[in-house]
Amino acid sequence: MPPRLRGFGSFDRVFEQGSHFFEFPFQVRYLPGSSPLNIGFSVPKRRFKKAVDRNLLRRRMREAYRLHRMTWETQGSGGSLVLVYSTNEILDYDRISAGLIKAMQRWAQQNPLTKPPSVQDL
Repeated sequence: MPPRLRGFGSFDRVFEQGSHFFEFPFQVRYLPGSSPLNIGFSVPKRRFKKAVDRNLLRRRMREAYRLHRMTWETQGSGGSLVLVYSTNEILDYDRISAGLIKAMQRWAQQNPLTKPPSVQDL
């Protein structure tokens, strides 16, 4: 798994200096760079008060990324990326995984250091 974003400073830099887009159910914030891909996962406390729910969603997001990470690592992409879960309901793993694939394809198109993955790679 690529290095994860840790600490408020890393997240703040991506939120302040980076770009963003929305692909259901994620708000994707990214900061292009030449370093290896650093990724962070966020589930807002404002939407999910119980830590159990936030942890469940973060686990599902990490697992979906883990299963599809080779696609993104082979693209030579770099920089920092934060996936913010942006819906009020707890989605099942399949919908989270499908949303992650769409979000990563869109990110690859917008990130000038990458080329978009083909459907065969997924």
